[in-house]
Parts: sequence; structure tokens; C-alpha cells
Amino acid sequence: FHPSFSYEDFIRGIRPVMTAEDGTTQFRVVDGIFKQICDEARANPSKRYALFIDEINRANIAKVFGELITLIETDKRVVFDDEGRVTQGMLVQLPGGDGADVVEPPFGVPANLDIYGTMNTADRSLALVDTALRRRFEFIPMMPDTSEKSPLKGIKVETENNVVIDIRLMLEKMNLRIEALYDRDHTIGHAYFLSSKPQQGQNLEFEDLKNIFRHRILPLLEEYFFDDWEKIRLVLGDNQKPDVNLQFITVNNNDNYVTELFGNNNHDLDPTSIRKRYQINESAFDQPQAYQLIY
Repeated sequence: FHPSFSYEDFIRGIRPVMTAEDGTTQFRVVDGIFKQICDEARANPSKRYALFIDEINRANIAKVFGELITLIETDKRVVFDDEGRVTQGMLVQLPGGDGADVVEPPFGVPANLDIYGTMNTADRSLALVDTALRRRFEFIPMMPDTSEKSPLKGIKVETENNVVIDIRLMLEKMNLRIEALYDRDHTIGHAYFLSSKPQQGQNLEFEDLKNIFRHRILPLLEEYFFDDWEKIRLVLGDNQKPDVNLQFITVNNNDNYVTELFGNNNHDLDPTSIRKRYQINESAFDQPQAYQLIY
């Protein structure tokens, strides 16, 4: 789904169709993907069908589903016998038809069709979907997996200096900090560290880890904690690293910093009133110990 997705795309709508004879375009009533799979499921009542909707909360649910908001409910599902007759459920007459003389049978959502929707709970549009669909769907959380059975189990980074970085433990520690500082819906997914497709038990290349952290993890944390660099430092464990060279985000707030900016004469600035200056320490991304000290 996407913001411009509509009822006409999903169920039925009038669309331009090019004819094969002369190549001209005509407007016809065309069934959408949901109407098509419902018709197929209705024709084969002994088979099980499934429709997967990715990013279901990106569209205007009320606009896309229309009367389906009612029809997809469990007690409204339609059961057909082998002869195509309705034995139970609710039917409605869909608007439109391909020709004035064509009388279509009423439409219902077959009971042998399952609907799966995925969504990102950190998305701001979640609340709009939650109220409308909570009663129609079962909600199953799929949180980042850092357990002993995680896909990250056994995936490590081993450098030439014999520094071993345990990816699972590192992500677990970062997510515990994010949950404490923000919420659990913004924890970092384990899929970020599977982009190079390492198999369970295989190692991740250090260059891949550097790229993931610099261009994916850090920008994500900047989005989460906008203009709050101190919390980013806490997530990355920089506040616990005694060596400033191993800190991904460095901070400068000493007296010399104030003097460098404003001199030491003719001002009454209190060094503690000056905003701290945070900088990304690019060299830290090349240091294996910087990642190891996160956890």
C-alpha cells in the first residue's frame, strides 16, 4: 500500500484499457487485486488462499477497504459449497459493472481467504489504522530478535588485531538503551546486520560493519533523537569509553573551547551555559574496539 492507493486499485474501478484491435483506449470497469483473488477463492472453496499486504498502514484504510471493513470480519465471511451456492455469510452488491445488461452476483469475502498485513509500529500513521482494524485483525509483534535463537547468533566480526565483535550482544545492548531512552517500538531490527547475507555461524566483514554503522545505524539514531546527541552517545556507549578516540560522537565543552570562540576578555560568559559541541568522530568507525565497547 502507498498513500495514493485507492478502492479502485484494490477492489474495483474504472480504468483506461487499450484495445487489441486498433490500439485505442477505452474506459472499462476493472477488478482490482482483492476482487480477483476473492473470485478465485470462491471458485475453489476446498483450497486455501492468502493475500499479503505490505505497509498496510501507509494508505487511507477507510478509503481503500470501503465495505470490506465489514466484510472481512470473521462472522461475515462467506462460505460456498461445491456448487457455488452461499451457505453462510454476508453479501453486498458492488458498484459498477462491465455493461448495463450485465447483472453480477453479490460479492462476499470467502472464508478460505486469509489476509496478512505488515506495518512498522514506529510509523506515525499507526494510530489511524489501529482503531479501524484492531477488531478485524490479530496483531502479532515481530520485535528485533537478539535471543539465543536469533539469526544473528554466531555472527561475529574478527579483525586482524584479534578483536572479536559479537553482533548479537552489541545489538542487544543498544536496543536495551533505546528502549530505556525512547520506547521499544524504535529498537533496531536485526535485519540491518544481515544485509551482507551472512549465514548463521559465519562472520561479518569489518568493512561491512563500518558501512552499516556509519550510513545506516547512525542516521537512524539521528532521526530518533533529533538534536539530542547526548542520548545518541548513551546508546553507543560513548559516555563509558575513557579513550576519546573510540567515541563515535565526541563532545567539547571545556573552558578552552569558550576561550577559542570568544577570547578570554570582555565577556562574562559562564562556560557551563555554553551549548556543548558534538562532532562525529570519523576515525572511530575504523577502530574495532569502538564497537566492542558498546556492550
